[in-house]
Amino acid sequence: MKPVIFAKNAASINTYLLIYKKKCIAIDPGFNGEALQEYIELNDLTLTDVFLTHGHYDHIRDIRILAKKWDFNLYIHELDQAMLYDDKLNYAVYFNGSFRIKSDQKITLLHDGDLISHGTSHFKVWHTPGHTQGSLCLEYLNMIFTGDTLFCGDLGRTDLMGGSQKAMNQSIIRLFRGISNDLIVYPGHEQSTSMSIERKENPAVIRLLKTS
Repeated sequence: MKPVIFAKNAASINTYLLIYKKKCIAIDPGFNGEALQEYIELNDLTLTDVFLTHGHYDHIRDIRILAKKWDFNLYIHELDQAMLYDDKLNYAVYFNGSFRIKSDQKITLLHDGDLISHGTSHFKVWHTPGHTQGSLCLEYLNMIFTGDTLFCGDLGRTDLMGGSQKAMNQSIIRLFRGISNDLIVYPGHEQSTSMSIERKENPAVIRLLKTS
């Protein structure tokens, strides 16, 4: 299985769609809501779940577009839940925007180690604070969706509210000690990579693993 990737937007945010039979799951709808809706409708799919790797505006904005069409469950780590209700916390103000979650939106709060079924397998939640307090990565089959924790050749920034370089370092060390090198990495921005490539070529990862 490979995700359908949506990335043509002003914030260069990657949104991923995973399809099983006629049901689909979106990860970080961000600024890709219209393209997502068009694709889902064109392929006669039903959106059942939306996962968020964290609560920043560029990853959550177009939940509102999808919520007009589908009744889905929204998953976010408990430590980022407040970002769904506060434009300063989610940085909507940085984009001159605003975000309001529907009052009746179904929300499931995630925790480290949670397993969420999809198709014939399940998502495993890795709590990876650093970019935000509630940042997480989602492991599924031979893939891991890393949000703004791990990029191709880089790590996520830690200078925003709720960010912590110390927490980021600990998250990366834990992730590389616990995740298979075979996994394909699908980050929140830029191109995909793999755990094995990042272990060998990502300067920050190499430094952290050497000194841990």
